[in-house]
Amino acid sequence: MKTWDVIVVGAGPGGSTTAARLAMAGCDVLLVDKERFPREKPCSDIYGRYGVDAYKEIGAYDELLEKGFLFPELMLTSPDYTALKGPNVLSVTCPRRVGDNILKEAAARQGAKVLEAFWVNDLMMDRGQVVGVKAKYEGKFVEYPARIVIGADGSHSWVAKRLGLFSDNYDEVFLAGRAYYADCDPPLRTMEVHYDPYFFPGFVCLSPHPGYGDVVNVGIGYQMTPYVQALEDVEALTRKFIETSPFGEKLRKARKVSDWMGWRVPSAGQIGKTYAAGAMLIGDAGSFVDPFILEGIANSVRSGGFAVQTALEALEKGDFSESFLSVYEARWREKMKPRLDALQQMALVARNAEMLNATFQSLKANPAALKKMFG
Repeated sequence: MKTWDVIVVGAGPGGSTTAARLAMAGCDVLLVDKERFPREKPCSDIYGRYGVDAYKEIGAYDELLEKGFLFPELMLTSPDYTALKGPNVLSVTCPRRVGDNILKEAAARQGAKVLEAFWVNDLMMDRGQVVGVKAKYEGKFVEYPARIVIGADGSHSWVAKRLGLFSDNYDEVFLAGRAYYADCDPPLRTMEVHYDPYFFPGFVCLSPHPGYGDVVNVGIGYQMTPYVQALEDVEALTRKFIETSPFGEKLRKARKVSDWMGWRVPSAGQIGKTYAAGAMLIGDAGSFVDPFILEGIANSVRSGGFAVQTALEALEKGDFSESFLSVYEARWREKMKPRLDALQQMALVARNAEMLNATFQSLKANPAALKKMFG
């Protein structure tokens, strides 16, 4: 049976860009996903600026721009309605069913083999080392050997669970959800994140989609520990935001045109070990999610870049040991952890309304700090 250089489990943005880059480097890459594309994915639909270099590298950014929206401005508000605004740099909103398909197709064009409706349910192991995946595909239970397996299979990652690296700390896990609304008045063109007093300690995120009937993605994030004790569900809390917030007024006559979709988001506040012998975790599978506004796509792509670099070196050396692959974690910690730590501090501040209000008021009074914040 064929042994792949790398099997990437999960064809979201992190998995697809990782598979594409490996294929471009000459690797024999298999990219698998349990879904058939295009597929819906609950998310705020933000392809952030820190993933842009990868989208350009694999030849997908122009299509993302064509099918998405390069919004001009980002606005953040605190519970007392203090608003911070800054220019957008390269980030694009695009429905995930569209954007993720663009990236998956780019991976295929770059030479990755793509298998959909491929349900990974276990890992092949040999003396404590990952040597492939076990799955159900086309009605059969199958085994696909690989030198390296990269887990990009999201917040409920089977790869992470099998490796004993799955974390579920409710203080650092969020409930997230989204629904689409039409007839926003006036039409939304700014990307907005609101830490609303009626939605605290959570936030409402509004993402514009002018090219798709001008619908607005109304997304929410709520820390799991207080949510399980809350008296109202997120749909009721979102209605309160729309009815009471000056920033929700534009949605008061809007129509909800999709059902709510919800999911679990593991923030980087609980990030731990992200590698094992023969395997690495990227994206949500490794808890690489911004703890402040739960932006995860760009972090998935960035962590995937460090996994690519490490995988290429491991393949060249023929060394897939835990010790060798630990270089992956050293790399992302050096380049990504300072920003994730800063965002974690902001997330901790955001759990106290008075502290968040004071922080926003201070930032608003300091143009230099505000400019640095928005890049």
